[in-house]
Amino acid sequence: MTVKDALQEATNTLYYAEVGTPYLDACVLLAHALETSKEHLFSSFYTEVAPEAYACFREYVNRRCLGIPVSYIRHKKEFYGLEFYVDERVLVPRPDSETLVETVGVILRKHEGLKKIHDVCTGSGCIAITLQHLFPEMEVTASDISAGAGEVFLHNCRKLLHKELPFYQTDLLSGLDGGFDIIVSNPPYLTDAEASDLKNSGWPEPELALRAGENGCFYLMELIKTAPRCLGSGGYLVLEAAPPQMKILTDFMHKLNYINITVEQDLAGRKRVLYASV
Repeated sequence: MTVKDALQEATNTLYYAEVGTPYLDACVLLAHALETSKEHLFSSFYTEVAPEAYACFREYVNRRCLGIPVSYIRHKKEFYGLEFYVDERVLVPRPDSETLVETVGVILRKHEGLKKIHDVCTGSGCIAITLQHLFPEMEVTASDISAGAGEVFLHNCRKLLHKELPFYQTDLLSGLDGGFDIIVSNPPYLTDAEASDLKNSGWPEPELALRAGENGCFYLMELIKTAPRCLGSGGYLVLEAAPPQMKILTDFMHKLNYINITVEQDLAGRKRVLYASV
């Protein structure tokens, strides 16, 4: 069977399994099975696929038909130009979250003297590790309530930074001494109804990283309430949230006397990141 034949067969299988991007997924999974790039794949349409690689590819396709994300099958996901290890213990990094990194970068370039950054609900560590990679002079730490997430985070630290960043297994900011200049977080922010719909459809990402109460704001509001205790004077809280939640959250920040409250848009022009100083 040639590369072209294998792609066509898998594309048809994924299409009838109602996978949203059947040809793209087939290409990515076949490239992974062949341990090559998509670019090389496209120049090798008439190359024969070895039986061992084909069997591996068929296993990947079958798992994708069951609803398992390509990132979990390949155990990797690119974020801000870095390749992170991911598995079922953590949320798959989204391009929308790159807006968090860019927002922290804007804050650091505008204000001298900021040194300590803490990432809450770090998961795979894509935010904390990317910030340490971009700003090596910063002191970056991270926390997550999940021990499994902590293991993935430290693995990615070693893989991408060749060192381990300090990690704390805790609920949000509980038990942390503070003194941070910036607290950044992409916490769970799906409503209970949205999270239930995903889990009922077989969504494999950890529910702990998704569900956040009736309006999806439970963890966001907890961070807004507790962050001032952990931030130095003039420190910043930077949060990712859903567009419909922004008014609730900005009103809550005003009520708690945050200043310089700002909302940034993601790559699709949707309100995605909220930040303010104390």
